[in-house]
Amino acid sequence: MTRSARPLLRAVRDALDTDSKLDARWLVGLAGGLDQPVMSHQNITLTPDQEVRLERLVKQRKEGLPISRMRGKREFWSLDFYLNDATLDPRPDSETLVEAALAYARTALSDIPAIKVLDLGCGSGCLLLALLSELKEATGQGIDIAPQAVAQARANAASLGLASRAEITTGCWAEGISQPFHLIVSNPPYICEADNSLSDEVRLHDPALALYAGADGLAAYRVLLPQLGAILADNGQAFLEVGYGQIERVSDIAEQAGLIVKQTYRDLAGVERCLSVAK
Repeated sequence: MTRSARPLLRAVRDALDTDSKLDARWLVGLAGGLDQPVMSHQNITLTPDQEVRLERLVKQRKEGLPISRMRGKREFWSLDFYLNDATLDPRPDSETLVEAALAYARTALSDIPAIKVLDLGCGSGCLLLALLSELKEATGQGIDIAPQAVAQARANAASLGLASRAEITTGCWAEGISQPFHLIVSNPPYICEADNSLSDEVRLHDPALALYAGADGLAAYRVLLPQLGAILADNGQAFLEVGYGQIERVSDIAEQAGLIVKQTYRDLAGVERCLSVAK
């Protein structure tokens, strides 16, 4: 049956018990077999099976399933990254790290023809591949402990035309790495195990391995930071994402590991989201 999308979108918003117009537009689009939101001025045709699918999608959204998980992908740095159960859902906050690393590459590393990039705990590959998409002569390596995440990152590299410049392997942080890198990036787990403030979208649908890091949320940094000095090029820097209020404690861990904290960076909400370190 063909009908105006406007009343259908209103009905979906009412069923969601939220005023999120964008959620409603996405759910109607996905139910209709589209990978795009439906606009209120459009006419839409839903088959009986698609009506049933819409009801199921509304139920899943009310239970906290993110739109990105329904789509199977998330846009990050204007690129599409496909997801699976082992990959963190990329979020805009992490673009702060990409911006910081790119700025350093384009200034301090501008005379290096082929920058080498390392992404530790690469997940979907979003950090590494976003950087390679901008640094056209760069090559990179991504490492993740989860084989399923490695497979997804490889698939994303292929879909973005970057597979020839990105090596994605299974491993634990920087263990076994010996060559130096000009840029090292990482978004390690940094949530305290007892933290009960996470939304259902995160708590129920992001992999725990990519979220939680011990009683204080700093366990990954204690392993990761001491490994960086040996694999940073002389003029290289590492850029790490940190959680809310963690900048000072992570900086202390970095300095105890013999690293120099060069700069901190705030995300669009003004939260100190990233820091850079060097040898």
